[in-house]
Amino acid sequence: MPHLNHTIAAALFALAFTTAAHAGTDTRSLPPEAREAVEGIAQGLLQVHDADVELSCDKAVENARYGLETMLEVGQKNADGGYIDRADFDKKAVALRASLAQVTPQDCATATGEKQAFYRCMSSDYNHVLACASAHRF
Repeated sequence: MPHLNHTIAAALFALAFTTAAHAGTDTRSLPPEAREAVEGIAQGLLQVHDADVELSCDKAVENARYGLETMLEVGQKNADGGYIDRADFDKKAVALRASLAQVTPQDCATATGEKQAFYRCMSSDYNHVLACASAHRF
């Protein structure tokens, strides 16, 4: 099973930065203003806030799962709307669903090192799963 962090980071980066810039595909282009907004939001999601928050496995798992589920939902809508390539999304969705299955209270409770730091990062309501997965590679 792939490491949670590498799976999340790779899939989320790809979904966050794919704005229909695929040459030769049938995806729709975003207007320049919308593309700039998407890129700005994606950059903001990479910022870690409240780095010194106390570990709360219940909150961390809730936040991480919510973030992963939201990425899957938004990615699905973007694929359905033609804004991202369907085949690319389907590949990345497999990795996101695998990560979703790994994020559990039991995994958090037994985590050490960087994996524990990931869950501590996710204990803050101000952090996105993408930022924490990027900051804490395990």
